[in-house]
Amino acid sequence: MSARRTIIASGTAILLGAVSMLTGAAWADAPQFAARVGGPDVSALAKFYESAFGMDEVSRLQLPGVLEIFMNFGKTAAAAKANPDAQIVIMRRAESLKDPVPHLIFYVRDAQATVEAVKRAGGSMRGNLRKIDRTGDIIGVAIDPAGNLIELIQPGGK
Repeated sequence: MSARRTIIASGTAILLGAVSMLTGAAWADAPQFAARVGGPDVSALAKFYESAFGMDEVSRLQLPGVLEIFMNFGKTAAAAKANPDAQIVIMRRAESLKDPVPHLIFYVRDAQATVEAVKRAGGSMRGNLRKIDRTGDIIGVAIDPAGNLIELIQPGGK
C-alpha cells in the first residue's frame, strides 16, 4: 500500500452499500474517484493541500460562479494527473463545518513531520498525535484552514 495513498471510506461506502442493497448491483469494481472538501476560498485551500501534503492540481472546473480544483498525489504534476488513486475535489463552501463527516484519511510516512507541514501551511491539529498500542499506528486529526478534518495515520507495522 502506498504511504501517500488517499483512503476515503465512510460516506461513500455507506452510500454504495445502500445503493447496492436497493438495486442488487455488485459494486466491487466501482473504484472511488474523489472526495469533496469545501471552503470559502477554493484557491487558498488548494494551496494548503499542495503545501501540507505535496498534492498537485490535476484539473479544474471553472464556470460562472463555480470553481472546483481536482488534486492528487504525484512527484510531479504529470505524475499526479496519471495517478489512478482517488482525488480530492475542492469546491466553494460558504461557512466552516464544526464536525464534517466523512473526513479525509491519509496514510503518512512521518506523522510528526506531516503535523509540522500542516501547521506551516495554515492548518491546525485537533489534539495531539497518539499511538495505538494494539497496532503501533500513530494517529492524529488535522484541520485544514476551512475546518475540514483530515485523519493522519502513520502505519506502525505490527
